[in-house]
Amino acid sequence: MHELFEVPTLLVQVVVAIATGGLIGLERERLPARKYAGLRTLALLCGAGPVVVYVGQLDGSSAILGLFLGIYLGLAAAVALSVVLIRFSLEEADIGFTTSVTVFLVGLLGVLIGYERYFESTSILIIAVLVLAERDRLHRYVDSLSDQELLDTLKLGALVFILYPILPSEPIDPYDAVVLQDVLLFVIFVLLIQFAAYLSMAQLGGSRGLAVTGLLAGGANSFAAAGVLARLAKQSREAVTAASFALLLATLTMILRNVGIAVALAYPILWTVSAPAAVMVAVTLAAAGLVWWNGETHEEFDIDLDSPFSFRAAAKFSVAYIAILLVSVGGEEVAGDIGLYATAFAGGLISSAAVSVTAATVLSNGGVGAQAAAGMVLLGIAASLTSKIVLVEWINDEMRSRAAAPMVLIGLAGLGTFLVVVTVI
Repeated sequence: MHELFEVPTLLVQVVVAIATGGLIGLERERLPARKYAGLRTLALLCGAGPVVVYVGQLDGSSAILGLFLGIYLGLAAAVALSVVLIRFSLEEADIGFTTSVTVFLVGLLGVLIGYERYFESTSILIIAVLVLAERDRLHRYVDSLSDQELLDTLKLGALVFILYPILPSEPIDPYDAVVLQDVLLFVIFVLLIQFAAYLSMAQLGGSRGLAVTGLLAGGANSFAAAGVLARLAKQSREAVTAASFALLLATLTMILRNVGIAVALAYPILWTVSAPAAVMVAVTLAAAGLVWWNGETHEEFDIDLDSPFSFRAAAKFSVAYIAILLVSVGGEEVAGDIGLYATAFAGGLISSAAVSVTAATVLSNGGVGAQAAAGMVLLGIAASLTSKIVLVEWINDEMRSRAAAPMVLIGLAGLGTFLVVVTVI
């Protein structure tokens, strides 16, 4: 009885394909004056894809399947070409090729769905709809770019989509420490944080923009955020207060992220880590409040930003990253005789989030108790603070009293509270 009502796979694929093509067609319907292939056309074209794949596979011959796919994609290309010809006959000045390319893409999505590549087809669908829907905004953004900004954007794209995939993902040094993909990923983080600071300062004003940048960037890579903020403060003394405040917000986000990761993966750690984490959060908020209220804020800074990206600064930060990475590896080598906590501190110099994951994992596996795991999390946070303090001191010592000193206090407060909790328990 159950098999009688079982939905055929082909029917499911056709429904998914029609919905996929229909969603793209729905976006094209937004501009009826420029519509030459709308909801029904694209929905049916995409829906035909799974049928073509199914019929082509009935014989079991790859040649027959290739023939059917060739006919189907040829039909999609013919429809796309027809759109170009019709638009050229009506609008000779500016015909555009977006709809034509979209038609052919819809045909390819239909084939992917026919092969049950649902994740891939859905991901491409989402990206395509976003690109199509944001047409006007993308054009305005490109038109507003200077030549230097456009060139730097292309460089960033080359780093992300060309250089990163071809770099080796294995260590290249005798100590198994330096992975070129990880170093480039850090550089990309730095550049993206620079871009976020550039946009937020333009939209929200200097001080508020940096604050938002710090709050958001701390959850991604607080070390990279520290380097970017310290560099901006060095370019303009007016930005010292705002950059220090933003760095403390990045520290706050980092603490919440690390503790959240540990608790989510191993809930028993909450009872030991909650009090030290609460103290660190309170000290961070208090320090940030004092820096903001006692300092000077500005709507604009006297910073000459020809481009949102500074590749030279990113390269310098990557050198510091590699240096701290080597120190971390050396610390882990020594830690074999010292213990688990030293290993956590050495690892936290580079990735405190990874230390939180490790602590939660060994706790869940029964390798350590809740107190030891909580100590690992807190030492990872302390190590992260240490690396940021060193970086800030290296780049701009004017942030010492407003950022570096508060971070020292935050780390000591957290570790001190942990010792008290362990002693009491």
